[in-house]
Amino acid sequence: MALATEAARRFAAKLNSMLDKRITVVLNSGKEYTGKLVGIDTSSMSLVLEKAEDSNGSKIPLVFIYGSSISEIILTEESLFDAKEFAEFLEREGGIGRHLIKIYDDINVVEVSKSIRVSKDGVEGSGVLAQRIHTLFMEYMRQKGGS
Repeated sequence: MALATEAARRFAAKLNSMLDKRITVVLNSGKEYTGKLVGIDTSSMSLVLEKAEDSNGSKIPLVFIYGSSISEIILTEESLFDAKEFAEFLEREGGIGRHLIKIYDDINVVEVSKSIRVSKDGVEGSGVLAQRIHTLFMEYMRQKGGS
């Protein structure tokens, strides 16, 4: 049973990691919607897409898709930021001790010193350490080909 629980946890984590990214949802009928995933109801597997477009090219500001009608969920955008990779970068390039770094895989976030959070959107926190981490974040993103 522990394996099933771990698999379910990983499934939910992967689905949650798609939040705020562009996805394509293929329905059982063959119709498709592409948009930014902004909501998930894991109990019914229902999704909410924002700024969506259907397979006919119609623009839809917001669409709720009931889980039982979904055939496939396809990630169409991948973030340059990878929490595990950035944590290693902080250790290697920034000399920040591993004991100060916590990785949240399911939401792709790194926490440093329990007060600074780093995600694809940047660095949240203040002070000298946050400024140093921001400089490292900018270098990491530059190396990854981002802005």
